[in-house]
Amino acid sequence: MAGSKKKFYYNVAKVLHWFAGFFIAFNLLSGWRLGNFELEHRVILIMVHSGIGVTIFGLMLLRWWWRRRHNLYTPPRWWKRPSMLMQWIFYPLLLIQPLLGVALASVIDYEVRAFGFINFSALADDDTAMAQLALQLHGGLAIFLIGLVLVHGIERSRKAFSND
Repeated sequence: MAGSKKKFYYNVAKVLHWFAGFFIAFNLLSGWRLGNFELEHRVILIMVHSGIGVTIFGLMLLRWWWRRRHNLYTPPRWWKRPSMLMQWIFYPLLLIQPLLGVALASVIDYEVRAFGFINFSALADDDTAMAQLALQLHGGLAIFLIGLVLVHGIERSRKAFSND
């Protein structure tokens, strides 16, 4: 493959990485206090939060496809490189997290519409016990993802400032 073509593929991958990173950081940080708002405000905020979650899901699928299609970031013995291993941990978790959000939205006791029109509430009947479980799983995975994002940022910063 020509060098300029490969560089283009990597540049597109970087742009997708930073778009996804921005949306992921926003949703991870904004989700903390959603339960503290009055219902009328919470419904609006969750509409934004769920819409961004759908966007993250789509971006992660696009990023995965792009990397596989153009054979990017697959050095020999990738499983022995912490940064590569972390990426393979991120991808499934960042696909599971929005699905947990959809599960939560489908059983919560008020209507949740991503982007204002994708009605996740219509997927299942209200179920308080399932909503609590989904909320715990969604929140627990968010905490874990925040930890991974911090480790990823530290690892990349260390690499950027090292003399290696």
